[in-house]
Amino acid sequence: MQATQTAWARMEAEFGLLTSSQVAKVLGARPSNRMLASRNRAAHHIAGIVRRNAVLYPGFQFDRVHGKILPLMGRLIGLAMANGWTEHDLLLWLGGPNTSFEEEDRPVDHFHDPDSVVAAARNEFETQW
Repeated sequence: MQATQTAWARMEAEFGLLTSSQVAKVLGARPSNRMLASRNRAAHHIAGIVRRNAVLYPGFQFDRVHGKILPLMGRLIGLAMANGWTEHDLLLWLGGPNTSFEEEDRPVDHFHDPDSVVAAARNEFETQW
């Protein structure tokens, strides 16, 4: 449990865990448009976690320069759901070290190469032991 809390704290420090209002602002909407984040979450475009009695959204899911959701997230959420993984599991996986990459770094470090992240996710999510 402590390791999970540490992972969330690291994620928050590095990428931010955004509130619904902050997501709206990142996406170019008014911060008062709090439903934008929940609608995108319901449509499986972004993933969130419940912390401090609110749903928070890791900032790495967004292209802040262009005010968009990274399309990679929808692909990963769909793959995770198809294999019984929760949003919580997916987000922790994205932020943790992974042997699918030569450097054994985090999937989030490879968002510049979405296909490599999807391949790593397939390898992880679909592996049968």
